[in-house]
Amino acid sequence: MRLPLEIFPQEIIDAYNLEEIAEDGWVYCRIDGEMYGLPQASKIAHDTLVNRLWTAGYYPVQFTEGLWRHVWRPISFTLIVDDFGIKFVGKEHAIHLLNILEQWYDVTVD
Repeated sequence: MRLPLEIFPQEIIDAYNLEEIAEDGWVYCRIDGEMYGLPQASKIAHDTLVNRLWTAGYYPVQFTEGLWRHVWRPISFTLIVDDFGIKFVGKEHAIHLLNILEQWYDVTVD
């Protein structure tokens, strides 16, 4: 991504020596991962979540969009945008999912 040097406040330009790295009045940036507001951000965030859940044994049910299960734990959940609805037998299985999610995300429980 490139940003015009003129949009940065002078204190930021000074703090990060942007005049030294600017080329023809532009500051070039590399984006590693997702960036809020970009159309690709939601797909990247979803794919990242799928990979993280997959490595913990959770998988999306084939013909029911948004429904997930675990390979052997008696737990299933729906995932809609950033909300989970969880059905489980045995609190330890819900805690397992919670622990997995807390490794990467700020989680609140209602």
